[in-house]
Amino acid sequence: MTTGNRRGRLPSAPADYNARWANTLINQLELNLSNTNLAASIQNYTVANVTEDRALDADATTLAEIADVLGTLITDLKNRGVIG
Repeated sequence: MTTGNRRGRLPSAPADYNARWANTLINQLELNLSNTNLAASIQNYTVANVTEDRALDADATTLAEIADVLGTLITDLKNRGVIG
């Protein structure tokens, strides 16, 4: 199965412990994670004039509040190294 930047399927678990299976699983997980992080970090995001806001009332909101929540989310993701 190939989804986005992911390559290959994770191997099925063997009936008994198998070091080769475990190494294959770890390698595939690391590859998937590195591809996911690369895809998310290709372009850098810049936000300005954002008031930190992590509460969004979907029934009563303004465009400015949505922009602040989105800007806060982008800033949080940048601070955690998920995006550039």
